Amino acid sequence: MEQDKKTVAELTIYYKKQRLTSLIFDTQQTADKCCETLNMLFNKKGEKEFSFSGEIKTVYSGSRVVEEIKDWEDGKIEPRGTLFEMIKILDRLN
Repeated sequence: MEQDKKTVAELTIYYKKQRLTSLIFDTQQTADKCCETLNMLFNKKGEKEFSFSGEIKTVYSGSRVVEEIKDWEDGKIEPRGTLFEMIKILDRLN
């Protein structure tokens, strides 16, 4: 199951320390190139006012979510990642 996991890179752009937008890229390398290009466009003021953060995220289809929840319920996999953080919170509510 691990080998068929699809991931994307999320690049979040901040302006004056407030979130401006997030962009999703097919690979981390593409996100890195975008960040490099944007940084080249900034003058000194822009460098101080804009910042970036990045994260690799898993792409889930409906069937993938159901499959991972079932595998977790059956004890086949340990909770990890965003989906399982949500499941642990929901589990505590019941």
